Amino acid sequence: MQERQMPKADFVTSIVLFIFSVTIIIMSIRMPLMEELGANPYSVPGIVPGFLGGILLFLSIILLVRSILKQGYQLNLHGKTIMAFVKDEASIRVLMTLFLSLIYGVGFLGNIPYVLATFLYVMAFIIIFEYRFDAPWQRRKKTIFFAGLQAVLVAGIVAAIFRYLFLVKLP
Repeated sequence: MQERQMPKADFVTSIVLFIFSVTIIIMSIRMPLMEELGANPYSVPGIVPGFLGGILLFLSIILLVRSILKQGYQLNLHGKTIMAFVKDEASIRVLMTLFLSLIYGVGFLGNIPYVLATFLYVMAFIIIFEYRFDAPWQRRKKTIFFAGLQAVLVAGIVAAIFRYLFLVKLP
């Protein structure tokens, strides 16, 4: 991205982060307080997400103010700029990441076992972003093999950490 476009990108990013952080704070407030268990108020599940949401909210406001001071609010949106954005390789990668993450979070988690869902997500992610159709067959085979290996390791290690270290039962 060109340097002169950064205030505009910062403006849009700050708005997205602001909305995201407010959502995090609201969701963390709605988490159970565990008062009926006599739990310490500092050990409730929503305290860390709420704290992180607050930090993100503060930083998004700083980014918003900085982008406004640099006139980032002048987006000048029209058909040509929107098409340039849609065709930009970085935008396509971000949209693909968002699409894969939504499939993982909404479609897979809770519907299939966590380890399988994570394996499929990591495998698909690596293959989509690393696989080259124009590469020699040996290199393509190697990419698929290492994508599978990484997916198995990530799914297994993350599941083990959550289950045995954090004592979280995964779906």
